[in-house]
Amino acid sequence: MVSNKSVYDNLKSVPNFSVFVGLIEQAGLKSTITATKPITVLAPTNKAFEGLPAGMLDTLRKPENKAALVSYVKGYILQGKLTSADVSRLINAGNGQAKLTTITPSTLYAKVNTNRNIILTDAFGLQTIISRYDIMVGNGVLHTLTAALSVSLPIPLTVK
Repeated sequence: MVSNKSVYDNLKSVPNFSVFVGLIEQAGLKSTITATKPITVLAPTNKAFEGLPAGMLDTLRKPENKAALVSYVKGYILQGKLTSADVSRLINAGNGQAKLTTITPSTLYAKVNTNRNIILTDAFGLQTIISRYDIMVGNGVLHTLTAALSVSLPIPLTVK
């Protein structure tokens, strides 16, 4: 990762994020990820998407589901730079849990588990661990996730 490049350019340069980059591009959100306003991106690795229900990504990629795809990708983006220290402060201030609002807007809840990992939980109860923190890039900060979430899906999709 290169600190003077955008979140998008950094993700694009790492093959392990090709699924997420493809979703960003298909959703038409490259400009959101390259904007100069500071953002925080919670980036699932390719392996993280393996835990989603079979066919979910294919369903999201269909033209008739573009609004859901846009919402889904925006569910991994927060406004402003949010470092792990910032998240920890919010968790402490919230008596063990912090509420994070994505640009969708949707809500993620952050807490620390017994192994001192920051765990994110979406509205459906799905959880992921932030596996790599505080990757500082030109327009914000990037955190890597171990599992993809169902963040911000406006309606349950029928997977075919």
